[in-house]
Formats: sequence, C-alpha cells, structure tokens
Amino acid sequence: MAITFHFDGQSTAVENDSGLCVLELARAAGQNLEAKCGGKGSCGRCNVLLGEGRYRVFDEEIEVHPEQRREVLSCQAHVLGNTAEIFLPRASVISFEGARIADEMDIPEHTFNPRFPSGYGLAVDIGTTTVVAALINLETGGTLGRESLYNQQILKADDVVSRISLCSEPGCLETLKELVINHTLNPIIHKLCADHGIDKNDIVHLAISGNTVMMHIFYGVSPVSIGVLPFDPVSRTFESPAGALGIDTHPDAVVEAIPAISGYVGGDITSDLHVAKLCKQNGLVLLVDIGTNGEMVAYHDDQVTACATAAGPAFEGAGLLHGARAASRAIDTIRYDENLDFKLTIIGDPVPMGLCGSAIIDFIAEGFRCGLINAMGRYDVELLKEKECYESVSGMHACVLVPPDESATGESITVTEHDIAEILKAKAAIYSGLKTLLAELGKTIHDLDRVFLAGGFAKHIRLENAIALGLLPDIGTENYEVIGNGSLAGAGLALLDRSAGPAYLEIIDRPRIVELNKTAWFTNYFQEALAIPNLDEDDFPNTGQN
Repeated sequence: MAITFHFDGQSTAVENDSGLCVLELARAAGQNLEAKCGGKGSCGRCNVLLGEGRYRVFDEEIEVHPEQRREVLSCQAHVLGNTAEIFLPRASVISFEGARIADEMDIPEHTFNPRFPSGYGLAVDIGTTTVVAALINLETGGTLGRESLYNQQILKADDVVSRISLCSEPGCLETLKELVINHTLNPIIHKLCADHGIDKNDIVHLAISGNTVMMHIFYGVSPVSIGVLPFDPVSRTFESPAGALGIDTHPDAVVEAIPAISGYVGGDITSDLHVAKLCKQNGLVLLVDIGTNGEMVAYHDDQVTACATAAGPAFEGAGLLHGARAASRAIDTIRYDENLDFKLTIIGDPVPMGLCGSAIIDFIAEGFRCGLINAMGRYDVELLKEKECYESVSGMHACVLVPPDESATGESITVTEHDIAEILKAKAAIYSGLKTLLAELGKTIHDLDRVFLAGGFAKHIRLENAIALGLLPDIGTENYEVIGNGSLAGAGLALLDRSAGPAYLEIIDRPRIVELNKTAWFTNYFQEALAIPNLDEDDFPNTGQN
C-alpha cells in the first residue's frame, strides 16, 4: 500500500503523508521536480500525470480510473488514500547529471601571503543555480581540485526573488540554508577530501563568494529586506566559524564572505571587479555578468557606476516551452542557414530533451541572418512550411528543431514565437541596463574600449551571436575578454593574498548604484532593445557579419 512514482522506466514507492502535496511526495521518493515558483502554482513547471487513485487538485476531489491519465500541477495536488500511481514527464524532472558547469578558476597574479599559512582552504562560489568549490593548499598556493553541484535550493525556488519570498514564510530560511550547506556544499567537501586524501579537519579557511541574497541565506540571515524598498541588505559582510554554520570542515575554520556592494550587486561582482582589475584599466571599460540577474559595472576616469537588472531565468531555459538547463540531453549549439538544415550539438546523452540558453541565442541570431526571423522576432511562416519545419503550438507559430521520434520526450522540440519574445525581453534588460550605465557617465556604446564578461554562461555563448542578437555591444569580438568564473577566482584570492580583504572593502564603496527605473533613459533603451538587434541601428553597424 503505497504511492508509486514512475519515471524513465523505473518505479519508486513511498508512504502517503496527507500533509504533503504530490510535489513533496515525489521528492521524498527521490524524484526532483521543477518548481521554479517555490510550489506556489504559478510557474507551471511541475506537471505530473495522475494515474489510478483518488486525489484533491486545488479544491476539487477527483478519481482517476485504471488506464486513465490526468495532467496536473504536482504542487497543487494531494493524494487521498493509501495508493496511487503517478507518472513523471521527463520535462518536469530536474537533471543533476551531465551538467555543463564552467568551474575554471584562473587566479590572476598575486602576492602569495595567505591569512592562514598552513593546512587547506576552500574557495566557494555560491551561485543561484550552481555551487563550485576549489580545494587549495595554503602552504604552496596550489589548487588540488574543483567540484561542483547544482545549488539544491532550486528544488524549492528557482531565482533570488522566489527565495526572498520563501524566506518570509516560517521555517523556510532554515530549509534553504540546510539545502545549500548540508545538501550542496558538504557533499562537495566530502568528495574533494576523498579524492585528494585530505582530512576535513585540515580545512581551516573558507572564502565564500556569491550574490547578496545567497550570502544572507548561507549565513542564516533573512534577505527579506532586499526585496522591498530601499532594497538594503542586513549586512554587506559576514564571517562565522564553520561549526556554527554546520559546514563539515574543522569546526573553528574561518568562513568569510566576499563583501557585497549593495542588495542586488553582490560579492560575486566584487570578486569579478578585483579579478578583472577593472578600476585599473584605461579608457571606458565595462564588466557584465549575465545570469538570472544581470549585473554590470562601468568604469571611466575614476568614476564607477553599477546596476543590476532582472533578466529572469530565460537564459537558463526557464519560461521556454522546451527550455532546459545546460545539462545532459540539452542542445547547446545550433547552426543553420536558409535551408533550415539544423546542425545541433547536445550535452552528454545524444538524444535531446530541450535546448539551453546558449542554443537559443544561436537559434535567434542564425535565424535573423538567414531571414527566418525578422527584427520583431516573428517567423517567416512560409519558409518554415516550405522546409517542413512548421508546427502550431497552442496557436503560436513554432519551428521544429527535433522531430518526435528523435527526441527524449517523444514530442517535437520546438522554438515558438513566445520563446523568442522571452529571450528578447531578457536580452533587452541586459543591453538597456549597460547602455544606461554608460549614459550615467555621459558616454555611449561607441565610446566603449573594452568589455569583460564574467560567469559560466559567458564561457559558452558564441560572442558573435550574442552581439548579433543585440545582447552585447557591437564593438568587435577582439575587444572582449572572458574572465570565466571571477567569483570563484575572487574567493581564491581571499585565501591566498592577505591584501585581497582590504582591497574588497575598498571596492564595495566605489560604485554609485544606479536604479535603472529612476533614470531618464532606461525605459526608452529597453523598448529599442526588444528588436533584433536594436531599433537604434547605429549601435550595431556590423550586424549580420560572422
């Protein structure tokens, strides 16, 4: 007598707990379903198929008979009784395998003068989606190894806004803290120690870098104040012994956070700025970190401006009909011309189930070049039909990338015009944000000398396509520098260079934070940036060139 979950040819049973919804029961059975809204029923990503059994869906009691299936949101469904058969679609299950994670840590030249010169240190980047850690020998300065896992907080909520909202509910702050420490960081530590023959008690110093909300949750401090005006953090600096946080190292190991600049410009950007040496550059330079939130900093003539813009998780596949994280079975690159003969590469398992952010950027940029997609993000429907790539999805025009018999889901993998619109909104938020920052300095895109790109996403996009889409300034790919995981590198420097700490404290007070919605430019720039590449054609003189 149990609730049985079926997924990918395997079945798992758990006892019913009437207090738990189907989403929570599935997690108890070891199946991690998407719940980007924190189980509030608004994201529509946790769909399951109810088989035989009695259920309450929202406020309605229903009975599903043998051989029947009923699709519902698992967060809004409860099992009534002791038995039920529930089937999990592949698109609803989070894949933690085969993730493409950029965990490079290119530490720039520095003075080797660690704060604790014996034992081992751990540099950690706490990302909204991914946690990456590097084990460092504090006697030699050498990096022994790196490990990464998805931040298990994604099981509860997908982005920082959702996590802030969750923290206003009783017990949820403690749950999120436990997920990132006990279920994400500690397993990473155990694997690093096992792989390199290190006793966990020999780890004496941890440096943690991440956005301001992640740091609050990590240290058990409510981030709710960041979600309301004037968006102030409780603190910009944190430090604690590992034992007090539940981190599985020496209990007296010092755990210090890279200090934050503001509520929405965090310690990860402080790290990026230090690693890129942005404020030591000549001319007009820009640093852009593209993720769920886009953070950017502009520097010129000793003036520093910074902002954050809510790009949303579209670049990670959220909100797209067949979007996926950059993990196994995700399409990650796309090339084609007017013949629509799609050349795809797929991460891990070669049978695809969706496409990730780098692929959708490729798709739109290539489509704009060959005339499949116009400047407003609309398809040439006749071309789609002529090449037999057309499908209508819920009344929307869609391009078929992978037919049903070649996909892991048994359904076509498509890109709808709604998907394109979601990406255009996300890229418009980034581009209009950086253009506004430059305007605040009295400058334009044409004055830019160099752009530094930080973060894992930047490691995997084709720069020429990001520019053609209108996501990044058209200043020539030779004027870009991709620094990779600057957040992790900044944490590494905090372990290896005693002067890094004072440098970070100096950095965080330099930027003038620009609230984009209060500027005279942002709304207009945003509207212009909704086109491909932009309604202001002067910004993109080389569009269409590879």
